[in-house]
Amino acid sequence: MGLYWVPGHAGVRGNEITDKIAKGGSAIKFIGCEPALRVCSQNMRRKIRQWLVNQHWAWWQVLGNTQRQARELILGHCQDVKARFLSFNRTQFRVIIGLLTGHNTLTRHFHLIGLSDSPLCRRCGAEDETSAHILCKCKALASLRHAYLGSTFFDLEDIKSISLGPSGTLAK
Repeated sequence: MGLYWVPGHAGVRGNEITDKIAKGGSAIKFIGCEPALRVCSQNMRRKIRQWLVNQHWAWWQVLGNTQRQARELILGHCQDVKARFLSFNRTQFRVIIGLLTGHNTLTRHFHLIGLSDSPLCRRCGAEDETSAHILCKCKALASLRHAYLGSTFFDLEDIKSISLGPSGTLAK
């Protein structure tokens, strides 16, 4: 038994029988799991990923008044943010997520959950201690912002445009 090449349409009996079977099979409607044609798994993953991005973006647009702090500090969906976040160690990741979402050890959050009497900033006492205040306005932290972010004061739009740099540093 073996596999042999034979010239097509040359009257070879086995080849002629195979041609008839193939033609008959192609005329029959496909029955079974769809799709009948093989789809490249890479294309399927790309389509699914794009669908997820579109769904996430649509969800982000209709948040309304919810997730106030995250919406103040996050521009929206960004493809390369995931890789940057995954480069951080656990402590760095926790601090960044806490700053972006407001679920952190700042006094406003503690005040909202009943663990603090006052939401005011522990450093300057001028405003509620929120991530936006710490990252943009707190006068007591101006020198630290200058050292780490390159400027003493920021607008919320400035914070949204800062990209996370290599090794957990921030780069404007």
